[in-house]
Amino acid sequence: MSGGYPRPNWLRGKVFGEFDEPDYIDYGTKEAFEDAVRLCVDDQIRAGFDVVCDGQQYYEAETTHEYGQIFHFWGHRLAGFKRWGDPITVEPYKKFHAPAAVGDIEWVRPIFAPILEVTRAAAGDRPVKIGVEGPLLFTFTVTDRYYGDPKSLAMAIARAFNKEFKDLTARGVDWIQIHDPLPVYAGPEGWYLDVINTAFDGVDAYKVWHLCYGNQGGNPGVEEFRGHAIFPAISDVNVDQVHIETMRKGTGDLPHLAKLPKHVDVGVGVIDVKSLVIERPEEIADRIVEAARYVPAERICVSTDCGLTNLKREHAQKKIQALVEGAALARERLSR
Repeated sequence: MSGGYPRPNWLRGKVFGEFDEPDYIDYGTKEAFEDAVRLCVDDQIRAGFDVVCDGQQYYEAETTHEYGQIFHFWGHRLAGFKRWGDPITVEPYKKFHAPAAVGDIEWVRPIFAPILEVTRAAAGDRPVKIGVEGPLLFTFTVTDRYYGDPKSLAMAIARAFNKEFKDLTARGVDWIQIHDPLPVYAGPEGWYLDVINTAFDGVDAYKVWHLCYGNQGGNPGVEEFRGHAIFPAISDVNVDQVHIETMRKGTGDLPHLAKLPKHVDVGVGVIDVKSLVIERPEEIADRIVEAARYVPAERICVSTDCGLTNLKREHAQKKIQALVEGAALARERLSR
């Protein structure tokens, strides 16, 4: 599963403290959050997932401002930031304001450790994935009042991310996924890979880059296929998997997956998270088999297009069950 999962209706509002505050805003919220994560993980286990995640139960997805919280989650927990910057200039996020970088950006304390702790406890012996906003997206949703150019800002952010990722690996995380759409929105730039590679340098976990096409309020940010430009340009990136959506957009990016290096796996999104319609296992299997025309089946990981946050839990539950059934059907077809 890529990204978020609907919160239960009894978990509302802010979960974690910011800056110098304690990890949780209060103990009642801590208990409610831990229960929500356990419920999210249990849904994944019941569906039959091989790898489970926390479902980002700390995002206030019941509001229309969940992306505002995404943009501020890192900035309110790293040194060098203040809360309030300019409105974000990236479409379709202009209604949100950015945190401001005003000094040296530094990692000062564990950020995702409480999330990993409860997810690991709920997962049993299954591998655990933690997903986070990527360093490139964060760079371009920050008001820079200190570094003076995007690359310097991005590299400082990447170094802070690297310390957080190493802390997570020391605590036993199995997978780390970044949600970073910048090459999709702005086109590939050579220094983008320097940023991603710095963030993941020496990180002993399975590393995933989700190339997001946008999902704010269930709406895409980019409609065009971009694989023809992106995949050749990111061939030197230090990740184990590149993940894309295919169910909503169609198969236009699939042929370009063959341009990825053979050591990079491919995450194929087969659940349209912007639709309430539950996919049929047969159509999911069709999409996986289509992907296997361009990438060997053993390098394919099946997931959702993006986060399921905008859906009701009933829809999300049925969609992830269909995903597992469709994957099983594709595996049967591909083994013939």
